[in-house]
Amino acid sequence: MTERTGRGADPAQGFPWPRAHALDPPEELARWRERGAVAAAVLPDGTHVRLVLGYHEARRALSDPRLSREALSRSGPGELVAGTARPPAPNSEGAAEATPYELVLGMLSPRGTERLRAATRREVARLLDAMDEAGPPADLIAHLARPLPAMVTGELLGVPARDRAWVQRLASSTVVFAPTAESRGAVAELRSYFHDLLTGTGPSAPGRARRKPPGMVGRLAGARRRDGTPVPSEDLVTLLLRVAAAGGHSVQVSLGKGVPLLLRERSLYAALAEPGPAREGLVEELLRRTAPAPAALPRLAVEDVQLGGETLPHGSVVVISLESANLDPARYPDPGHLRPERGDKRHLSFGAGSNYCVGAALARMELTEALTGLSRRFPALYLAVPEGALRLREGGIAPDPLEVPVGW
Repeated sequence: MTERTGRGADPAQGFPWPRAHALDPPEELARWRERGAVAAAVLPDGTHVRLVLGYHEARRALSDPRLSREALSRSGPGELVAGTARPPAPNSEGAAEATPYELVLGMLSPRGTERLRAATRREVARLLDAMDEAGPPADLIAHLARPLPAMVTGELLGVPARDRAWVQRLASSTVVFAPTAESRGAVAELRSYFHDLLTGTGPSAPGRARRKPPGMVGRLAGARRRDGTPVPSEDLVTLLLRVAAAGGHSVQVSLGKGVPLLLRERSLYAALAEPGPAREGLVEELLRRTAPAPAALPRLAVEDVQLGGETLPHGSVVVISLESANLDPARYPDPGHLRPERGDKRHLSFGAGSNYCVGAALARMELTEALTGLSRRFPALYLAVPEGALRLREGGIAPDPLEVPVGW
């Protein structure tokens, strides 16, 4: 039996809610947030959850160890990504994954991702050349938003160029609200693929190179614990799978939704052409407004938790709506509009606290290079279809535009 929240409302049905407009949030988000920062809700698979909607409550929930992702991965309801249980904290005493995890953190740090900037800039130029040659109207997703993160994440991981689109396609299928045969199959294929890359054994994916690749895979191969014993390859595969799953989607969503939003105010689009506070502020505003992952992965309350004037009972599944938090007027006045002068990096698109996305610096770098290159190359860019004609890929935890036709 499902408890109601203290405000006595019946559970919100059908979360995540369908969108009437590809660029704007579901109307239900604001309606339920106005009722309170926490609401009872029901997922499509029938799982009853507590939905956190307010910004301040969401930030606290993301950092509260009593709301545990690890505990949920060991239970049935709310399981999201089969086979990707979160590794121990990198500084845990005796943690088997400590050394590899720290290596991954270093490669994804601002300094580490800066090493990929030149290659990213060249790839942006190459992709835009091809888009210009194809001529308008052109699909921004197919020409830029999808292939760019596939190249950058593949370069980071050490995935051979011929496999990168295949890896990205599978990785984008692995994070869903309720696991499906497709998502579990994608996880299994990627696990096998990354195991083969790490060990150089087993059957290859089509065209896979058998020698040890460069990048993260090459550096993790043969990794050892602090005591010198080998780290199990399955633990290393989990790290690689997490990077692959998170590596490209935020950039693809922020470009696919963000460029049409920028074109609503052409002065904002033009401001991207030059470095400075306006461009930096716009990148943050696009990340906030587009919320590449509308909700964080669910958590399990391992004891009663007080939040937003409500009690999250022990054993309840908790879903934190990052999209709602990023649009909370208590934090962001006029939240639906892009205001680069906010200069606010404390939006929740990358999570918060110990759950902050380690790939945030990489996503910011990619997005900045893509938007700068696009605005310089196509200053007269326009959306070639009405906004209402844009459609999203549904079913995943992070819906993204299927096509964004543009002209110039």
